[in-house]
Amino acid sequence: MNIVDALTSHHGVLRQLFEQSKTDPTVFDEFVRNLTVHHTMEEKYFYDFLEAQPQGRHDALEAVNEHHIIELIIKDAERFPRDHERFPVKIESLGEYTSHHLDEEEAEIFPLAARLMPEEHLTTLGGLFEEARGKLLGIKLPDIPPGLSAKAGRKISVVGKKAAPAPAKPVKAPGSIPQDLGIGSLKK
Repeated sequence: MNIVDALTSHHGVLRQLFEQSKTDPTVFDEFVRNLTVHHTMEEKYFYDFLEAQPQGRHDALEAVNEHHIIELIIKDAERFPRDHERFPVKIESLGEYTSHHLDEEEAEIFPLAARLMPEEHLTTLGGLFEEARGKLLGIKLPDIPPGLSAKAGRKISVVGKKAAPAPAKPVKAPGSIPQDLGIGSLKK
């Protein structure tokens, strides 16, 4: 899967988590976790490379700046009491700004990258993004046994099922991401 397809696919997950957060604020933490991992990996495996292209530099810098704004909104919402009547407004604001950003990436930035970057680079970066996202979110989809596969001999993953997460370094809170992982933290 190339990086544009991988990012677009994860955008669908982010949109779904946002929609669920609007009616179930307990999903908010999962939305933020996915969003933070997504933006961090997107900067590392996509925007760093797009920024190196003269025609993509401005768009890459603008998108990374939008990631920073989203991070500020996240930090504000995380400090806000969850049981407060206005907490859903925090979720809505984060989701609306994020949705605008995702739409802009899909309509403008991803097509630009597809024109500027060689397909083999896009494919390599897509594989790296998917691998990192899976490790950081602790998601490993189990394979369907070959006898049950619709296409004999091919492994097909079942979407939505999680395997037991691999042992990891202890973290302060369940479901939290490492403290050194954040939007822009993997930059030089």
